[in-house]
Amino acid sequence: MEKLHVFLEKLDKNEFTRKDITLLLTQMEEDSKQGIIALTKDDMQWLETYAFGLQQFEIMCSKDPSKMRAGDWRQVVHDFSKVRFFVDDMEERGLVKNVFWNVEGIVTFDIPDNFGYRNFIYCRIKSYLEKLYNLQK
Repeated sequence: MEKLHVFLEKLDKNEFTRKDITLLLTQMEEDSKQGIIALTKDDMQWLETYAFGLQQFEIMCSKDPSKMRAGDWRQVVHDFSKVRFFVDDMEERGLVKNVFWNVEGIVTFDIPDNFGYRNFIYCRIKSYLEKLYNLQK
């Protein structure tokens, strides 16, 4: 549980990155093996989806947004339906705009409020961790 608090602290300090999700998933798999949490494939896929969201945020905030390539989400996410739901939810909330899905399921969108977008994803990750680890809010 001590390692989990490192991730929660990074979320609170706005320092959490998509690379942290990889480390977090490794920790969660270990915690699952030890019986601390009940980790499902669905849980892992949602965190992969949040990693995709953070990847887009990091690209938008980088000095070279041209690094974004069509299909990047496929290297991060295994369940397209979760990406679709996630992006549609953010569009309804006004966190993304100009959403375009091409024939192959690749999505592009604009992020009008970087910090609102990031905070939304951070909140989703934190809520997921609180649920999995049965933490008090």
